[in-house]
Amino acid sequence: MTSTSTGGSAAGLQVDPAALDSAAGILDSTGTALADGAPSLRTRPDAGVSTDEVGTALAALAEAVAAVAGEVSATAESLRTTAADVRATDQAVATSTQQRGAGLVP
Repeated sequence: MTSTSTGGSAAGLQVDPAALDSAAGILDSTGTALADGAPSLRTRPDAGVSTDEVGTALAALAEAVAAVAGEVSATAESLRTTAADVRATDQAVATSTQQRGAGLVP
């Protein structure tokens, strides 16, 4: 296996799918909290003359928070996909090794 980011050998690379799933869960919780909080930022405060400016800033902040929430959720899903890929690769390698050991594969 070769690391595409560095071009070097990735033979010593260790990936723990459970750790990836755990991180995905944390990101899901964070993304949900951000998404749930974003709409409340879209308020129009009664702050006198600056109301329009504050309201515009809060609306922009709400959009930014919602976008971050989406990216955090997408990252969580990517981590889960990576964890599943690692598990599938590990299983394929284990199966291949067992077959070679049994003389089923040259």
